[in-house]
Amino acid sequence: MDFRFSVAELEYRDRARAWIRAHVPPWWQNHEGDEFESEDATFDGIRRWHQELYDAGYVGVTWPKEYGGQGRTHVENALLQEELVVAHAPPTTNGLGIGLCGPAIIHHGSEAQKKRFLRPMLRAEEMWCQGYSEPGAGSDLANLRTTAELRGDRYVVNGQKIWTSQAHRADWIFCLVRTDPKADKHEGIGFLLIDMKTPGIEVAPLVQMTGNRGFSQCFFKDVVVPAENLIGKPTQGWQIANTVLGYERGASTLSRYATYRREFEQVVETARAARRGGRPATQDRVTRQRVAQAFVELEVLRLNSLRSLTALANGHKPGSESSLQKLYYSEMGQRLARLGNDLLGPYGQLVGDSPHAPEHGRAAQRELQSRAPTIFAGTSEIQRNIIAERVLGLPRR
Repeated sequence: MDFRFSVAELEYRDRARAWIRAHVPPWWQNHEGDEFESEDATFDGIRRWHQELYDAGYVGVTWPKEYGGQGRTHVENALLQEELVVAHAPPTTNGLGIGLCGPAIIHHGSEAQKKRFLRPMLRAEEMWCQGYSEPGAGSDLANLRTTAELRGDRYVVNGQKIWTSQAHRADWIFCLVRTDPKADKHEGIGFLLIDMKTPGIEVAPLVQMTGNRGFSQCFFKDVVVPAENLIGKPTQGWQIANTVLGYERGASTLSRYATYRREFEQVVETARAARRGGRPATQDRVTRQRVAQAFVELEVLRLNSLRSLTALANGHKPGSESSLQKLYYSEMGQRLARLGNDLLGPYGQLVGDSPHAPEHGRAAQRELQSRAPTIFAGTSEIQRNIIAERVLGLPRR
């Protein structure tokens, strides 16, 4: 595990830092909405920012140059992502396409597919969503029932996907579909790219407990898809999905640490202002212990992030060990959000539309939102199974 950065890497970081700080758009600097505001309210501005980042060479940093990337290292990309968080820059967009579908196409797609999809995906000219989970196949993804029947040079897709993030604005969806209903459930799955404008697709929004509407259900009824949109072989979808999930679970090493570090610093400020038994909460032994524990856990996340980054820098693709990082940060994030909320007492339960909500209801929203990482990209229970079986080699019961 390497804790040091080379001179060239630090120079790259410094150039990125200077550019980001000089170009954070004024509308974002003056933005008064909270961090949980619906992305719909700021999407157009975020998309313009994303495209400006791309044009400056700060999107798709590790992707091959011939497909619109920069051909740089994972270490440089991690330093860049950390700088974006530290500078309080606007978020980028199209994360599902760039973070998940893009690697699948790079590793398993044809040359024609790479040329067709990757550059518009990187620049957010075409938005993507993910079609994995179904009402009866969430954590048990291999039980999916959405079918893709090959008829000549076309697939006809029927079924339903759920918890589809950003489906309401997506141009494309990458879908796991059952191409061979007679095969073993892990073997009969394909990875199919579907144009969301195709007749037969219906998108219905779902309201989250935070009040946002980023999720949707997607219904497919006799949706016709060119066979050339299949990535890899017709029964290679499960293998491709695991490649994608490895990237999703182990990605954003230093940027995720930087995000939690900023949240921790805000929790510390809350602790300094809070009272316990008529005294500052920072003089309360239990509170001090919980804050110290949060700091220790944050440092563990930083070190694990550097370990993952070292593996990527040495050419190792994300594998089952990425479940360790995913399980850790999602559970740690819940504890940190709970600490921040507890420090505010009963008022911490109030959301932003209440005039009595501290900090515009940020603590309540964070605690609600902290449930999500223990579910998406595989629940914590699934991560523990993967760690037990594929990392530790424990027998199945």
